[in-house]
Amino acid sequence: MNLNLGTAAFFTALAEFVLAAGMLALWAKGRARYLLVWGVGFLVFGIGALLLILRDRIPDFFSILLGNFLTTLSSVLFYVGICLFFDRRRAWLPWMAGVLAVEVALLACFSYVTYDTSARVYVYGAAQSVVALMTLQALCTMGRGRGGNSNPEVVVVALLALLVHGARLVGTPFFPVPQDFLASGNFQTLLAFGLKLTHIGYALAFGNMHAAALHADLRAALAHIEAKAHQKVEILGYIGHDLRAPLATIGGYASLLLADAHDTQRKHLLTIQRSVKYQLHLIDELLEYAKAELQPLTVHPVTTDLPRLLDDISDYAVALCAQRNNRFRYRPSERMPREIGLDGKRMQQVLLNLLSNAAKFTRDGVVTLSVTARPQGRACVLSFAVSDTGIGIDMSRNVDIFGAFQQMHPASGSTGLGLFIAQRIVSAMGGTLGVASVAGQGATFSFTLSVPVDASEADWPVVAQRETAPGEPSPAPAMPRDAMPEDRALDELASLALQGRVTDIEHWIERHADEAAYAPFMALLLDLLERLDLRGIHALVNRLAKS
Repeated sequence: MNLNLGTAAFFTALAEFVLAAGMLALWAKGRARYLLVWGVGFLVFGIGALLLILRDRIPDFFSILLGNFLTTLSSVLFYVGICLFFDRRRAWLPWMAGVLAVEVALLACFSYVTYDTSARVYVYGAAQSVVALMTLQALCTMGRGRGGNSNPEVVVVALLALLVHGARLVGTPFFPVPQDFLASGNFQTLLAFGLKLTHIGYALAFGNMHAAALHADLRAALAHIEAKAHQKVEILGYIGHDLRAPLATIGGYASLLLADAHDTQRKHLLTIQRSVKYQLHLIDELLEYAKAELQPLTVHPVTTDLPRLLDDISDYAVALCAQRNNRFRYRPSERMPREIGLDGKRMQQVLLNLLSNAAKFTRDGVVTLSVTARPQGRACVLSFAVSDTGIGIDMSRNVDIFGAFQQMHPASGSTGLGLFIAQRIVSAMGGTLGVASVAGQGATFSFTLSVPVDASEADWPVVAQRETAPGEPSPAPAMPRDAMPEDRALDELASLALQGRVTDIEHWIERHADEAAYAPFMALLLDLLERLDLRGIHALVNRLAKS
């Protein structure tokens, strides 16, 4: 078998030109310098191989000296590109330049002084092996993706290149290898094909390195964008908080002035109160959004009295529905577990958001809260649904109604954050908030949760249904004494309400809000504060102090 070295060189040159075109195409897109250097490296190797093909038609200076010089130069360019990629100092470059100079001098010597083909092969193989060793040493000290572990692909390919060129040295007559095999040309031809495969491996490794660099740059850009977005949300929260305090104070003093105002003044003061309340509502939704974005949404399941929680929520729903002359219906299962593992505060937040939306977009209609409980082993599957007979939602618009600031009905004045917040909470609890609606026929929002429960279904208490027409009073939830702060704190709260110091009332709430036992009282207090009902706060404290 006598393989043709010229054929091997031809296919090698063709492959190198293709690889060079690929690298230069990548460089044209991203303008990364290392891609340009690698592309030129493949190109000069292809030119060198092409010169070797024409060795019988061109002078030895081009076919031997220049051809071998260019193929060795390609290995040096690969090293330079790797250093550029990892942004490292090219410490071996002067030594490689020396190797190139010595190679050219020895090739000239064995071409013009003493014509020795085997010696030229030996010189070429030795020069390539030295460059490969230097490249391999540099790779072992560099990191992947501009900081990390060493790149395994390019290290393996560099090691293969070293082995191929080392085998070329062994294939010279200076080593005890069968001479008939060497003379046939098969050995050097096989090495030429092996070197071509090695360069293809280089191209794949370089491509992987470039892709890793692009991914790293993308991750850095995303991190930068997220940091900027975080800063914007922080600024939103600061501005919202600073705007809320003076508005709340204005509304509080307007409420105090109403007591002694005549009819004309009362009309103006009520207009001020409505404007302040509207602005505070918008600011509160923005603050809630900022808080949800800045702090990871977490739920803290605790033992919760489910019937009592739903009764309290129903009391609030009655007040919400009365504002637009709506009837409220509470439709629970006949039996429900009393104690379950659930974050009651978060559940109240979700249901009140849904009930508030239902009441807001319904007039002279019906708002219904339905809750069903179904046992499932040591857990209970709870299904919640809030439905109304209001204006509904046009679902054909294909709008993500659970997105932040997504307003289905802009004329309502809502910022569109209620459903976004509710969806986040339900998702954190392990459920999915769904919607079914027809424009003009109302809407139903529902979700299902699985919660732990200790009692069996037989021990579940019977729960009564409830329906309240507009104008009917809703009984105030029971408030045991241990569910309220101490007397001194209540006296301070009553004094702050009497003086109209809304901001100080907010600070008072912040100091006592962490106590879980005060949750029912705090919910009632926050509802009164949201309506800027300072007289109601004062009356609530006095009533509870006497009870």
